[in-house]
Amino acid sequence: MSNITIIYGSGGGNTELVCEKVAEVLGAKNHKITLLKAKLTKPEDVGDFDVLILASPTYGHGQLETYFEKFFMSFQNADLKGKKCCTIGLGDMKYDSDYLIESANIIEEFYKEKEAEVIIRPLKIAKSPIPHLDGLVAKWAEELSNLI
Repeated sequence: MSNITIIYGSGGGNTELVCEKVAEVLGAKNHKITLLKAKLTKPEDVGDFDVLILASPTYGHGQLETYFEKFFMSFQNADLKGKKCCTIGLGDMKYDSDYLIESANIIEEFYKEKEAEVIIRPLKIAKSPIPHLDGLVAKWAEELSNLI
């Protein structure tokens, strides 16, 4: 059993739905899940974890969700060296297609700079995640569970 912390920003609720599904699948695999809204979270709230998942949608020209960005900027001094981490990024074609799901790239670059151990490819979803909750999202969470 691993202690998994998921921190997410969600303006319209789609990223929240995805993170809740990931938490449900991982919880069913007997992992301890801490699900935190970036809007209500400070770096000192993160605590100890075996795996960290950061999740954000992408808006406009590659911007992170507002509250996630505030949390993310305050989390820049976190010591993630050697820590197991992974990413969930969402996007929508109604925004700039050149930056579709840019949030995942921003988070992955952060992990690289912090020398974190990225243990699985990012979960990336364009458009509505609802049709993918029981398929792509659940499968990603199960694969993650098998890796930890």
